[in-house]
This record gives sequence, C-alpha cells and structure tokens, in this order.
Amino acid sequence: MALWRVRAQVADDPGRLARLAAVLAGLDANVLGLNVQACEGGPVDEFFVHAGAAVTGAQLTAGLVAAGGRRVVAVPADAHELVDGPTRALVLAAHLRDHPEALPQALTELLGASEASWVDPDASLTGVYTDDRDVLYVPVLDGRAVRVVRPGMPFTMTESARAAALARIPAQAPLPPPASTGTWLLLRDGTEVLVRPGRADDVESVQLMHDRCSPESRRLRYFTSIPRLPRAAVERLLVPRAGVTLVAVRPDGGIAAVGSLLHTQDPGCGELALLVEDGWQGRGLGTALLRRLGTIAQARGMAELRAHVLPGNRRMLGLFDRAGLSGQRMFEDGVVLVSVPVVPSALPGRCA
Repeated sequence: MALWRVRAQVADDPGRLARLAAVLAGLDANVLGLNVQACEGGPVDEFFVHAGAAVTGAQLTAGLVAAGGRRVVAVPADAHELVDGPTRALVLAAHLRDHPEALPQALTELLGASEASWVDPDASLTGVYTDDRDVLYVPVLDGRAVRVVRPGMPFTMTESARAAALARIPAQAPLPPPASTGTWLLLRDGTEVLVRPGRADDVESVQLMHDRCSPESRRLRYFTSIPRLPRAAVERLLVPRAGVTLVAVRPDGGIAAVGSLLHTQDPGCGELALLVEDGWQGRGLGTALLRRLGTIAQARGMAELRAHVLPGNRRMLGLFDRAGLSGQRMFEDGVVLVSVPVVPSALPGRCA
C-alpha cells in the first residue's frame, strides 16, 4: 500500500466532488483525508488516499482528469502529513512565539514544502504569487520575506492566507537573519560552541567533520564506516524536508557535531540521530544536543522519540540516560530500539 496526496481543480457545481471520489473508489483507493481550498479558476479538492502498490500516480491523475478535474497533481505523501491541520498550525504557532527565527522551517511543515529560506529586505518582491506557481513569497513585517518552494504542487490562495497568518505570529519578536540564528552553549570544560539549525552551505564543513571522525564513530552512527557521505545526502541531512537538524559550531568555525530530529511515517513520532566528532566526545556536547532536540520535539507536539542504536554503542545509550531520555529499549533486527515518551518530566533542564 502507498499513501498519495492528490489535488484537482474542479468546477464549482453540484456532484463534481462525488464524481472524483467515485474515481478513487474505482481504483480501490481509500480516502483518509479531504479538504477544499480556494484558488484562482475554481476550488481545489485535495485528497490523501491509501492505494494499492500497483496503483500509480499516472492512473490517479488520468482518472480524475476523465472525471472533470483540471490541473490534477498526484504525489507520494508521508504519514506525518495526515496530522490534523489545525493541530499542526497551533503547535507551530506556539513554537514560533519562542523561536521566531524558525519561521522558514514552520512554513515548510505547514505547507508540506520542500524548502524555505529568508529573502533579504532589498530583494524585489512581486507579491505573494509569482510567475512560478510552485514558489510562494510570504512577507514579514520587518521588510523581509520567506521564499517557500514546493515543486509540482502549486500553492493555492487558501495556503497563501494560512502562510501569511502564521508569519504574523512572531511579529512582536525580533527576527534575526539566518546567519545569526543559534544559541551559545558552555561545555563542561569551559569551551563555548554555537548551536544552530543546519544550512545548505554547511555541506563542506560537515564533510570535513566526517573526515576527522574515526571509522568506528562513523560506523556507530550510520551502521557503516563509509568514509564520506554523498553531497546530496548531506544536504538532505542538514535541511530535512520533515524535521530539523542542529549543528554545533566550534570556536574556529568548523562543525563538531550534528544532531537530527526527523518525522517518521508514524504520526507524532520522531527519530533521533547524532554524530559527535571524536575530539569533542566526552565533553557534554552530545548530551546537550539530545536535550535540545527533545525540547523541540515537545514544542512540536510529538508524543514519542525513537532511535536505532547498535548494541555495542554503549556511549550513545549512556547519552540517552544522561539526557533524561532513557525510555523503553527493545532488541530487534540486530539493533537496539530506544523509545521515549515525550513528556515534560522526561526533558530535564540541565544542559551538560
């Protein structure tokens, strides 16, 4: 079975939605979610459907076109996209009040986009809509904007209004540029590192960090001692489509650690992963990163955190204990599955 996100622009007349639903039923596609959005040229019906593995996007598209749908798009979907829309928006709004710099990431999650980034105040903005219907500019009050990209799935007027409303949430708080985003962390030995969200331009620094890591450290993180990750893989790691990655920047500007919180196909569940450069292990950095990722998970309304750890990786299992994330542990498929409920008592305030 596969999950699909399907959209079709329809004429605003009685019975049109029923005809589209009948086509999906004829393909044995189970409708798990439906919403109607306003758009130029007529309403857009959006379905989340569960279809058999043999059903293709082309079949879904052809069927809805035959039923009168226009500008039909069918793309694979993730289970986290089924989270109730108002719930997702409320969680993101609460997070933005404390972390206004996270607006691009919040818009990415709200709209199911592939990427979002700040646009400088001096850049020329042509309004919410551009010639490229897969790109949306969301203005903020300080004169900048966030450029949101979602290839193959044009933005609707409803989504534009949702994005503009979310962008107003942090209006009372300063919005620092991405380069200054982050907080300083004092380690046990007195060293300060900057912890901030990963960026696309961190690729080379992360690859250099991998070069400095021992084969054993890489094996424990990736379950293989691959000497260097492909550039595309590092880019996906640093700016994940669904989740967040934090990097720890050393005083000399290099990166000493990378920690990720990624949404899984199970709604409300996040997957944790961490790699700390050998020379920076044992100084409290890994513990602090895990705690911060746990706090982010709590702010996003997650219910459970998971991590897959090799049985011999006692250091990583110890990090979970010191971070207050020592939940249930099970041995399956040759690895230890750590499962931690996300509750305030599981996220102590001590940072290192």
